[in-house]
Amino acid sequence: MALMRGGRRLRAAVAVSVLGVVLLSACSAQKAGSAAVASDARLTENQLAELFDELDDLYAANPDAQRLPDEQITLSVLSWWINEQLIGALAEERDLTATATEIDEVLGADQEQRDAIALSNSIPPSRLDAAAEVFVLSNSLAESLAAEGVSPEEAQAELGALLQETAADLGISVSPRFGSWNGDAVAVEPRDPERLSSPAGGVAGAPELDVPIEE
Repeated sequence: MALMRGGRRLRAAVAVSVLGVVLLSACSAQKAGSAAVASDARLTENQLAELFDELDDLYAANPDAQRLPDEQITLSVLSWWINEQLIGALAEERDLTATATEIDEVLGADQEQRDAIALSNSIPPSRLDAAAEVFVLSNSLAESLAAEGVSPEEAQAELGALLQETAADLGISVSPRFGSWNGDAVAVEPRDPERLSSPAGGVAGAPELDVPIEE
């Protein structure tokens, strides 16, 4: 089943897919009705659809913007949500925070600029501040590791290893309807097209944890 344009239709597809419910319930690490789970946090299928709709509406209001395929937008929304959980947990362990000033420096005060950042990075407008926080904290984590006397390359490698460990501790999982979680790559991968319950087509290029946000 191909993903139909718009999360509103996605919700309808979820509601009528009995097979999808069966397959989802069979996954012990995946709570029914969840698009993604990280420890006690969960992104529901309805929330995913609502975030998709936000981006869909923003693209509709900016027809000149380069729009990703629906399937890749879905993966992007999932990836940014998981980024928030992973980077947030790791930053909390190291007592790192992002100030409102730092977030504002990334996004700027101009709404047109904020919209451009949301569009170019496929970030739902309501999650833009959270995505900027992920960006700031990612840099802070890399800087804190570099301050321990390792090279920038070693710092990035160590950060990757820490993210792998944190992801395993959080027990991250993604519903096969939308993709799969690759713990080794620390990334959401396209869904298996053989899973009939999955509405998304196979795509590549889900955001990495250090996706840059243009100022």
